[in-house]
Amino acid sequence: MTTTVTVAGDEAATLSETDLVELSCGIAGCGSNCCTKSAPIVLNPYEIARLCKESGLSYEDLIDSVDTERARAFPLVMLPRDPACHFLTEKGCRIHAARPLACRLFPLGRVFDKGRSHFVLPRRNVCGGLDASPKKTVADYLRDQDAVKYMEMADRWIEFVSDVEQLPLPDAPVTSVAFHLLVYSPDTPPVPGSLRSNPGLSLEERFLARLLTARDQLPRFLKI
Repeated sequence: MTTTVTVAGDEAATLSETDLVELSCGIAGCGSNCCTKSAPIVLNPYEIARLCKESGLSYEDLIDSVDTERARAFPLVMLPRDPACHFLTEKGCRIHAARPLACRLFPLGRVFDKGRSHFVLPRRNVCGGLDASPKKTVADYLRDQDAVKYMEMADRWIEFVSDVEQLPLPDAPVTSVAFHLLVYSPDTPPVPGSLRSNPGLSLEERFLARLLTARDQLPRFLKI
């Protein structure tokens, strides 16, 4: 029996990782709504660290290229795509190797419903830039797009957000300052002293250490 979930007001059938799809996406980019004329992509700190490393931008410079907001006191960092993504050039995506998870999945989407994640292919995700490809499974496509590691980090971020949302975060600029310093910025990593001098740590290890330390430091910083 096919199950459906609601995506932006529309019902979309869920897909399993063994379902066959005919998807392939390359580096060239296109005029479809993956890169242009679509809602901003909400970035997590792991994606931000990857973007900074690939683009050569400091976190401060990256912030000048993105949008920031607060949603119920929780700060958001978003990559605009209207009229086009900041990193889309005439030669295609200039940070393709570090593109966020939403870009790697597109035109698939990943939504959470009743505590579970589901893959969907929303009708609103119009994509005219797909390369011709033989049918493969959803799992094949995720591996081709190097999305598995990004999904693992996204899940850890969701766990962190769920925990932090239980705190009485003040809906004030100080909350944004705390998150930019302690959580989002890879240039000021709040990691234990034993890890700071270890250049061999991967971005994934630094991200996870960052979340672990931020859980402890945020209440102190915000005095809650």
